[in-house]
Amino acid sequence: MEERNFAFLAHRVESWNWLLNFGMFNHLHRRPKLHWLWIWMAPIYWTVSAVSLFLRKGHETVDSFQFFGMKSQTILLRNYAWHFLFWRARKSIRKRILKAVLSAQKENQVIGLGALIKAEWLTKGGRWIVDKLGNSLHAVLVHGDTLTAATCLKRIDMLTKKYEISSPIFITGATSKIGRAIVLTLAKNRILVKMYTSSKKRFLAIKREAGEFDKYIIMSVSLDEGKDCQIWLTGKSRPAGRKLLQAIPKNVIVVNFSVPNPLGENNECPRKDLLVVDGGLLAYDPAVTDLHFTMRLKPGLTYACHAATAVHAHKRWTHHEVDNVNLKMLRPTWEAAQGLGFFLPAIPEMDLSQARDQRPFWKKLADMPASIVL
Repeated sequence: MEERNFAFLAHRVESWNWLLNFGMFNHLHRRPKLHWLWIWMAPIYWTVSAVSLFLRKGHETVDSFQFFGMKSQTILLRNYAWHFLFWRARKSIRKRILKAVLSAQKENQVIGLGALIKAEWLTKGGRWIVDKLGNSLHAVLVHGDTLTAATCLKRIDMLTKKYEISSPIFITGATSKIGRAIVLTLAKNRILVKMYTSSKKRFLAIKREAGEFDKYIIMSVSLDEGKDCQIWLTGKSRPAGRKLLQAIPKNVIVVNFSVPNPLGENNECPRKDLLVVDGGLLAYDPAVTDLHFTMRLKPGLTYACHAATAVHAHKRWTHHEVDNVNLKMLRPTWEAAQGLGFFLPAIPEMDLSQARDQRPFWKKLADMPASIVL
């Protein structure tokens, strides 16, 4: 059976990302911190990022490659993160997204939406694109949140077993598509979850959805309520920086699935007593692909939403993945990703024994499951 082609649609982040258009800067994918060596070029790439907001063609293909035997493309809007701050530019950005999708579907049967679904106001998780294009849309759209949620859950499973953690889990961004799927799955596994949210309406909707497991879901309106939690999930860019760092207790594991990372990009957290893990990344064998535009990641690592696009294409699934995460698809999506060769990246070691000894509520609970079931 012939493989389906797929494309991954995203946008640039910092203005210096323009340098990644050129082969001589490929080292910045692996070591993005080194972009400071090229700060003398800032007037050039700042100007380019400003001018790109007004270019007639709003997207460009930055890489064409083979991935697990499938033809693939990376297509970027000619927009940078700071462009999204201007509400007058949002209409133009939406038009660019529609044009990019129509262009990409000429060569690809599946299109991943990546960061273009992170802000609900932009595309409503991709649903706006489906509704707007109607019969003009022939490709399958994938937001990738199902595999991202499954990846986070598998990472939590690994960490709770490795460090024998049985404390409640604290989560920000708990009412997002990914957050909802994680909360409901943890509750189903009888793991107490503290949802940090100011929206009682959205909290109650998720709690009702949990049914008989609703007692495992607690609403938290203050970061201080996470003091008894040894695992924190950060799924929202705010709160961030000092406010978040001051609230997280010592010797805690932070699993982040937010873009941008509220603790700092590339897990470069200033607190050395925290183990910060990127919950949204999957690993693969670099030998299966010839891609060079790795979106500031080392070869062999990719975002789970990118991997989800490949999985969707490989499995020849024909449904759009644009609405809330279908909990019934968590397990088959994860198994399909494993079957295609994706796996959890290794994590650094951390000695949490002293912290556990000081906190008796981390002792193993009798009803803690042996593993998290998707």
